Amino acid sequence: MSLIPIMHRFTAYQWYSATPKCLVYFLTALIILIPSANAFEHEGSSVHFQEYSRDVIKKNREKNKPYFLLFAAQWCHWCDVFNEETLSRKKVYTYLRNHFTNIFIDADIHSSAYRKYKATGVPFTVFLNPDGSIYYKYAGALYEDEFLEVIQDVHKNISENRSVDGEENSQIEYAPPSELKTANLVKIREMFHQGILDNFDLKEYGLGTGEKSILHQTFLYLLDSLRGTDRKDAIRWITRTLEKAVEHIYDPVEGGFFRYAEKKDWQIPHYEKMADLNAGAVMIMYEINRQSPSPDLKKAADKTVQYLTSTLFDPNIGSFLSFQEADTSYYFLSGDHRKNGQRPNVVEKVFTDRLAKTLVYLIDVLDYTTLNSLEEKVTQSLDFMAEMILKNDQLYHYYSISERQWLRSGSLPDYAYSATLFLKAATKFVSKRYHEVAMKILRLSKARFHDAEKQIFFDPSMDSLDDVEYLMEMNGLFSQMMLDMEMIQWTNDDHRNQIEPMITYFSAMDELLEDQIWDAENWQFAERYVAYLRAVDKFLASRE
Repeated sequence: MSLIPIMHRFTAYQWYSATPKCLVYFLTALIILIPSANAFEHEGSSVHFQEYSRDVIKKNREKNKPYFLLFAAQWCHWCDVFNEETLSRKKVYTYLRNHFTNIFIDADIHSSAYRKYKATGVPFTVFLNPDGSIYYKYAGALYEDEFLEVIQDVHKNISENRSVDGEENSQIEYAPPSELKTANLVKIREMFHQGILDNFDLKEYGLGTGEKSILHQTFLYLLDSLRGTDRKDAIRWITRTLEKAVEHIYDPVEGGFFRYAEKKDWQIPHYEKMADLNAGAVMIMYEINRQSPSPDLKKAADKTVQYLTSTLFDPNIGSFLSFQEADTSYYFLSGDHRKNGQRPNVVEKVFTDRLAKTLVYLIDVLDYTTLNSLEEKVTQSLDFMAEMILKNDQLYHYYSISERQWLRSGSLPDYAYSATLFLKAATKFVSKRYHEVAMKILRLSKARFHDAEKQIFFDPSMDSLDDVEYLMEMNGLFSQMMLDMEMIQWTNDDHRNQIEPMITYFSAMDELLEDQIWDAENWQFAERYVAYLRAVDKFLASRE
């Protein structure tokens, strides 16, 4: 059997669409009776995984074996299922040990690798040729027989020096313009607006015809930037989208929203709860309720704030945490039955970029809620981060509660989101300390990530300019920060000479955006454009 048909047939949840609804309901009920898979402990795996590092591929080249790279996450239910139902089977792990170099990659800890290989969820599998080049990659979980067939097929083809038809290893070629043209900026903004408006799902609501979620950054930007009839239409459409989300991916018992729904009709939730996504969901719900009062949305927002400040807040370290694990069987239970069940674990790690994004939204949420404990917990979390930043000459990527320390050097998103956060916090709370933190992050960011030749912030973990949308988002965040600093006159530094090159560099993104809009089923990409578009709006306003 060829590799490609297997991939199309057996990715996670694919059974649903091809299975009679009566059988789906039976299987769903059965899930409740089946214990959840144990957390993925790859250190003791029979596969004999190596832990990922930047040079792990190079170190294993003398083995002349293809590589099996597995991206997983501690909060991911289907990663656990894949481990328990597939990788723990003797035929599978024996074949992998004999024929592959096997490397485990925590998608949260090694976020740079996740971006490098352009992973699109977890579990995510990448097969590499012995020289380290990509042979094939796919998202989702396969069960034992199907996965065994895949790895046998991969090994055979690589041994015979055959490639997979249709696999694309080419890099995106982006040519930045040499000069800034205001018309190009206006074109990108208008194309984004029109693309969103044209792709509202007027039947099931949400964006596009693929997976559905609360795209909080996109929704908030529409409210801030649209005018007239378009804005009224957006408010109505976003309201219905949020109502659909409350109906299908909201936990009415404990509060909080699940990560997304697999189907365009909001069915098959992915049950992970992420702090930053929930904080963003709360913010857009409060704002929509202010524009068009909705008691149901306000109730869901209030309960989600309570969820964030209880379940996802650790009083011992004084900080919001990042994730609660998925557990399909648990969330099918009613409130009474949950009392006797095992609540999904909260991952005992704080990721810097996730915490920064969470707090950016919660600072704004303070204007909408009277929950007294929220401001206290926001400032505690800010102080938790500030202490780490002020004491060190770098930002760290995450804090491990079990190890009681910050670990791994921070990546570009850690710096970009943290800089944005502390400038916002300094303004909100009129805090010299938070101002000091913001200025330090900006200095460190320029020293570590600013490319003098390209005149943009660049990620040194990237081999090339192969994810221009990601770089656009990061530079959009820094551009916004510098523009805000100029507006409130917090520094004597002339940032104008740094802002304009960043705006100019990404001002030819209309072609890529048009391609994205044309082909899109999943609209998560829209979230990456918002930071740059907000920077463009502020930049153009500053020139008036």
